[in-house]
Amino acid sequence: MTTGTPWTAILAGHGDAVAVRDDAGTALTYADVLAQRARLDAALGRRSLVFLRTANSAPSVATWLALLASDHAVLAIEHDLAPDRRAALVDLYRPDAIIDPDGTITPGPGGTTLHPDLSVLLSTSGSTGSPKLARFTAAALMANAQAIADYLGLTAAERPFLALPTSYSYGMSVINSHALVGACIEVTAHGVMQAEYWDGLRTRAATSLSGVPFHYDAIRRLGLDRLATPTLTTLTQAGGKLAAPVVAKYAEWAAGNGRRFITMYGQTEAGPRLTWLPPEHLPGHAGAIGVPIPGVSIDLIAGDGSVITEPGVSGEMRCTSPAIMMGYAQGPDDLVRGDELGGVLMTGDLASRDEQGILSITGRASRMIKLFGTRVNLDDIDAQLARMDVAGAAFGLDDQLRVLIEGGDADAVRAALVEAFSFPPRGLLVKAVASLPRASSGKLLYGALGAAWDQVGEAAT
Repeated sequence: MTTGTPWTAILAGHGDAVAVRDDAGTALTYADVLAQRARLDAALGRRSLVFLRTANSAPSVATWLALLASDHAVLAIEHDLAPDRRAALVDLYRPDAIIDPDGTITPGPGGTTLHPDLSVLLSTSGSTGSPKLARFTAAALMANAQAIADYLGLTAAERPFLALPTSYSYGMSVINSHALVGACIEVTAHGVMQAEYWDGLRTRAATSLSGVPFHYDAIRRLGLDRLATPTLTTLTQAGGKLAAPVVAKYAEWAAGNGRRFITMYGQTEAGPRLTWLPPEHLPGHAGAIGVPIPGVSIDLIAGDGSVITEPGVSGEMRCTSPAIMMGYAQGPDDLVRGDELGGVLMTGDLASRDEQGILSITGRASRMIKLFGTRVNLDDIDAQLARMDVAGAAFGLDDQLRVLIEGGDADAVRAALVEAFSFPPRGLLVKAVASLPRASSGKLLYGALGAAWDQVGEAAT
């Protein structure tokens, strides 16, 4: 194998510093990461397409970093992704190898041709295991990691406590940005509702934690005194909009306790971070997404294609960044394609700027929601309903995916969707109606789904 990616020299420069430690106390150094890269090269023998089944363990995160520094192309998926979804991805993309969380390598069908710049593939729909992937170069992910390290002021002294999965672009960005500066990434398989999470946060001297709105809502209910760990200095939030009153509460707590609470916005397709809200702006801008991160510029585009310059007017965000994906992949033939976007991404999100230049999201131009931080494409849900021969449609709000079906057993449909997509059950509600709202042409009226939902009794929960 060859020289590797731009990450190789960076990781080599950190030497014997600990790169990652897990709940079991297993600690692996940056030198161990590069040794793992050498073992993978020897085992794979040539540039390969690799599926990495990720887990929040030291060996799994080390393997992710090893692959990032290698000449291979990797798709990160959850280790517990539903077997039929994983099998469908394997059948479609034909990887050369599948690597389990413990490092075990299983040969895949192989035969897929790769573009020479392709390094990383990320699912655009999180845990749904959607076959639609975002294609990245190693340099793009490094550019985003460097920007994050810059605006957060990261150093090798950081010890981020990470419960987010590697396969989720937010979790990946925490790993990448801290690996860039040589920090020790403290990963945990425990969640915020478990005592072990809080024990680990304290005993492992964590300096930061990262979460989606669900996590911060849960912490608020548990009591912010849980965050009184002396070493904890920074809390970051992304993965969906946190309610403004909750943001204000955390901002007040952070200011009163000498901590930083930082809200951010991004998209998987952008590698993923795009904006951040500096803490000094929090008191007057709770709920805003802030300003572009270093290296990113954002224009707001009107319906006629013109750039909006006046404050308070909404338009679709057009982002220019060195971290923008090369383009989408929906099948193996797309993996040989080069950069199709030229560093420019239309996000599908609508936003406005105030007089200070602070951006706020005002709506979405596409059928996406965030389910506890995971981006869900509602079209994927509709397609699965069709495969199940169920007449239905998905819609909803962040953290509440709603499915309205035409007749049938709502409980059975809900159970099937939870199994198919590995959704957290608390986030999915299903109701049955006699008939879905449709126009005279027979076209489904998505705008009327909410009213139809409200006319039905209690949903399956």
